[in-house]
Order: sequence, then structure tokens, then C-alpha cells
Amino acid sequence: MFRRSLVSSVAVLACSLVLRAQDATPRIWQGIYTTAQAERGKATFNNACLRCHAADLSGVTAPALKGDRFQMTWGGDTVEGLFGKIRDTMPPNFGTVVGDQAKLDVVAFILQTNGYPAGSTELVLDSPDLAASQILKKGEQAAVQNFSLVQTVGCLSRGPDNKWMLTRTADPITARDEKPSTQALASAANRALGTKTFLLLSAKPFEPESHVGHKMEARGLIYNDPGDLRLTLTSLAMAGTCSQ
Repeated sequence: MFRRSLVSSVAVLACSLVLRAQDATPRIWQGIYTTAQAERGKATFNNACLRCHAADLSGVTAPALKGDRFQMTWGGDTVEGLFGKIRDTMPPNFGTVVGDQAKLDVVAFILQTNGYPAGSTELVLDSPDLAASQILKKGEQAAVQNFSLVQTVGCLSRGPDNKWMLTRTADPITARDEKPSTQALASAANRALGTKTFLLLSAKPFEPESHVGHKMEARGLIYNDPGDLRLTLTSLAMAGTCSQ
């Protein structure tokens, strides 16, 4: 009886360790697009992007979209940042019209070419995975340096001494832009909240009084030390409510 109980306890512990390991895997390595989506993206790429980036993504008149050059340009950025670049600037002046979802399929193809695994769910325009997935090498963990520009979501509230706080805040992710695009706000609305609490600095210009209790997409310069989490804001925009 004791042996059976011990075996059961070990099995539960092993399962717990596996779950923790899975939780520690960056989102981009868990599969954020499907194989079928990447195939559609390949067809769009060959029609609209091949002449500049080459069929194997090695680059012709435009930079390579794979390997070291891809990681040098996009490593640490979010999938949303990559999509925004493609959405807003590609293809340049060739008279080819490509819709936003088709461009997102191209992103899936680029991720596939760079070895990121496919999953069971397609990457769509309002997916929280756009903002929550950092482009990281295999085995690399996300790291946010103090005083770097980040983005996150959380619930706005008034704290002690009338200071503004962002509670239930998701883990911050590095950002390129000081303000969110319309697409970024759409994905922020679906992004899961977290457990951190940040003191917000320079909040007044964003009229926080009108957003108490709202889910906010926040961007700014981070200071992240144990017991002292601050965000000097460059942007604070409503992304939903925090009633859930």
C-alpha cells in the first residue's frame, strides 16, 4: 500500500514538473500558427514577396527573413512587431494588393521557415499571441532590461497617496513603438492578465481618472526590481474592462 502511494506521489510530482516545464516554454515555441496557414503564406509570399526576399527567404534586394539576419533584426521583438512591419510596408510599390490576414499567413510561413513549430490554432488578426509571443531562439528565455521600452496589459486603479497603479499586470514584453497601433490594441483586448502590480509614472496626460477599473494597454520605460515595479508611461490606452 505504501509502495503504491509512493509511486502515485512520484507520478504526481513528475506531472507537476512537466507542467512547469511546459509553462516555462516561450509562447512562440508552443505553436501559434498551423501548417495549413503557413502553406497559404508560402503561396502569398511567392506571389508578392519573392522578387525582393528570394524563394528561400535569403534576400535579394531586401534583407533575409531567416537565420542570423532574421534573429538580428527581429530577435526579442514580438510577432506583432513583425506583422506590423509587413502589414504597413510590404510589398513596396509593385501594385500587388495583399490583405491583412494574408500578410499574417506570410508571418506564419516566415516562422515556419525559421524553425518555429506549428500548433493547432491559426494566427488571426485579433489573436493575443501577436503581442504575447516574443521571437526567441530555441532555449532562450525572454529578458526585459531596466529602462527598456515595454508593453503590457493590466487593470488601472488608484493606489495610496492618489498614485496610479496597474494591477493584475501581465509580464511585460519589449516593444519598438511608444504607442500601440489599432491592431495592437485589438490583440491587447484578448491578452490574459497577470499577477504583477506596477506603479505608473507620468500618468496624468492620459486622463487616468476616466479609466479606473478598465483593462489598459500600457507602454513605457520599465524599472523592475523586487518590491519596486514602475512604468514611466509613453502610452496608456483602454483595451477592455477588468470585471472578469
